[in-house]
Amino acid sequence: MMTPYEKLKSLPDWTQYLKKGTPPHALESKAESMSDNEAAQQLQSARESLFQGIFKRKA
Repeated sequence: MMTPYEKLKSLPDWTQYLKKGTPPHALESKAESMSDNEAAQQLQSARESLFQGIFKRKA
């Protein structure tokens, strides 16, 4: 299974899809800055915060 970053890099001329002013090396350093487990923990934490906010609005 590919990460979103790996999938992006697998596309031909992938740098055309970056926001203007975002250098490719910045993404590479960000991708290497944490392990897969650390990234998964951050994602899970962000999801929990998102859903807590949604459920609070419904109450």
